[in-house]
Amino acid sequence: MKIKTMDALISFVVGRGNMNISNRINRVILFICMLLMVFFGFAAFAGIYNSKDYAIDISNSIGNEAFEKSSDILRDQKYKDLLYKIEERTKYIESEVHDFCTDVKLLDNELKNIYQHPENFKPRPVRLGRDFIEGDVAALRFAPFVNINDLNKEPLSTEIDMLGNLQDLFYFLSLKYRNPDFFDAPTFGILTESGIGIMADSAVTIEQWHNGNDNMDFWSTILYQETKKAWFDGKKNEPIYTSTYSKGINNYMGQFSCSMPYEINGEFAGIIFFSILMDELAYLVEPTTVNNDSINFVLNDKGNVLLSSNNTDLIELDDLKVVYENPPDIRQSQQSEIANIAQKMTAGEKSIEEIFINDNHYYVAYTPIKDLNWSLGVVMPANEITENVEKNQAIIEKLTSDKVATLDHRFLLVMFLMILFAVIIWAVVNIIGRKLANKFVKPIQELSDGVREISSGNFDKKLSIHTGDEIEHLATCFNAMTDELQTYMKNLTKMTADKERIATELDIAKNIQTSMLPNVFPAFPDHKEFDIYATMNAAKEVGGDFYDFYLLDENHLLITIADVSGKGIPAALFMANSKTILKNFAMTMSSPDDLAAVMTLANNQLCQNNDAMMFVTVFMGMLNVKTGEFIFVNGGHNPPLVYHKSENKYEYLKVAKNFVLGGMEDIDFKQQSIQLNKGDSIFLYTDGVTEALNPNNDLYSEKRLLDCLNRSEKDLSVEDLLAFVRADVNNHVDGADQSDDITMLILKFN
Repeated sequence: MKIKTMDALISFVVGRGNMNISNRINRVILFICMLLMVFFGFAAFAGIYNSKDYAIDISNSIGNEAFEKSSDILRDQKYKDLLYKIEERTKYIESEVHDFCTDVKLLDNELKNIYQHPENFKPRPVRLGRDFIEGDVAALRFAPFVNINDLNKEPLSTEIDMLGNLQDLFYFLSLKYRNPDFFDAPTFGILTESGIGIMADSAVTIEQWHNGNDNMDFWSTILYQETKKAWFDGKKNEPIYTSTYSKGINNYMGQFSCSMPYEINGEFAGIIFFSILMDELAYLVEPTTVNNDSINFVLNDKGNVLLSSNNTDLIELDDLKVVYENPPDIRQSQQSEIANIAQKMTAGEKSIEEIFINDNHYYVAYTPIKDLNWSLGVVMPANEITENVEKNQAIIEKLTSDKVATLDHRFLLVMFLMILFAVIIWAVVNIIGRKLANKFVKPIQELSDGVREISSGNFDKKLSIHTGDEIEHLATCFNAMTDELQTYMKNLTKMTADKERIATELDIAKNIQTSMLPNVFPAFPDHKEFDIYATMNAAKEVGGDFYDFYLLDENHLLITIADVSGKGIPAALFMANSKTILKNFAMTMSSPDDLAAVMTLANNQLCQNNDAMMFVTVFMGMLNVKTGEFIFVNGGHNPPLVYHKSENKYEYLKVAKNFVLGGMEDIDFKQQSIQLNKGDSIFLYTDGVTEALNPNNDLYSEKRLLDCLNRSEKDLSVEDLLAFVRADVNNHVDGADQSDDITMLILKFN
């Protein structure tokens, strides 16, 4: 009863009747998936309520993800808040400084009005500081290069009286900056190129004016020199900012200035300026954080700390304090973290960075103050940013641990149920899997045995499998394949016999072609006046190159080398025809001067019935073996090389440009001649030599051929010389397949 139930289950899963394997497999997968869904559904249900590990993983995962995301949000928000505050502080600093510059521009406009409309102004004298009295607004200064007696003389006296009209504006500006919060009010005024200075300072007492030095050299200061340089650099209507350290009465004091050059009649005339002690600008860098634990500081482009709120005793942050006497460049700080930040600030960068100094954790935010060429930085302890993150982490960890604790007592029960259920599922799947394997494997084994017998060569073997699915179809295809293999073997036998016949005929053709060329050497043993040797190696079984040489009479030797277009049997047939025609016409020559006519007649003959449009390049030469005169005609062939024994070198023969043979009828060929002396040689070749390719597709080239011949030993025999050249070509080719016929011929005049 149990066996019948199992078979019924298998039949239900696999299917009955003529069902293909795809459907059977689908039914099996659906059945197994159903079992897996039941299993994992139960496991998931039990795991949600009863699995400690599952709950811990999920809780920790959610907690960690929540912590990371919320922490990132809190940290990013803190970063944004910090950047916003520092940018707002930067705008505030720029606004304050621009206010100073507005006053400078106001003075500049008033000065232009005075010089453009002098009729509207009356002379206003200005007293020296030593002569200052109650009610005076500005004091007169003069440069070291000006004599005090000249102040009351033209033109200085007139200039002073005109500039004195600025005193009204100086008065209003002194009221504006008469702030009890300032340690010292700003100084503003004018310095002329003629050496006159008029200055106002609402914080200076009459006693200080009387005791001051009216003859101080303001004209050699950075303030004056940089502003003057700006005018000559084209910045005539732009404010100039300077932040310097100048020596005061008791110590070095930082000084900030905003100035503008002014001109009269297109010539530089002096500067207008506004100056204030850097200490008076300390309010610009008040702390921006709630706990006031941060340090705000300003760097100039030289890495000097101009302003700072640093009042801490931390040694590692001492570099951020203001130093008036010989201020250091903190880009060279011993604290590499601070030096790196300072380098980026002076480069005009903007960022927030995390640094560690002496195991102390800080965050540094910085942004440029572009108009001033300064940079504002804020250093704060890391806990100001991470404090909320740490609180957030503690809350999430507490929630996670509370949820996990409620699931501890159910862990053992869940484990027992999962193991029991897994054992039952494994037993069921194992039994069904075995039955399924036996049902599917049996016909496949039969197919495998049949295929093995067919592969051994028994093409009469027929497979008999009836499963009603793809395996049965595959068996039918194998039976059809054996019939096709039998037909293929018969055809292959016939094709092999045909190829062997063609190979035999090509071999005979190669022997015939070889026998057409002179191949017995020495060719003329009775003639000691010259030595001749030639070789031809076809790229295929037969080739299109040929050479020829024969005696026209006892005194004249005719040599020929040629290269037919194309390769193989067509080229070989055209080569045989070309060789025969050239020799027939050459044998009819009655005079050495007929060599060009021979080429013309041969060309016309080859052009007839040349439907294949083939052509041949030909070099034909005739040597007078008694005198050494060598007459030649070149029909589009490679120029040969001539060896002059007197110069002991080869060089290319200068040949006339003539057309190839077989391309066009009625062409007149140009005949040339040279004189060969004892020991001279002529080397002929086809383009298969110079165009031989190596594996990198580099040509052997005419230059390599010339170098090879000049490198050869000059006492080599003609046969050994051709062997030397062929060896050099083979060395260049380096095993690559021969792409063209290679033919060479050498004639030596003795």
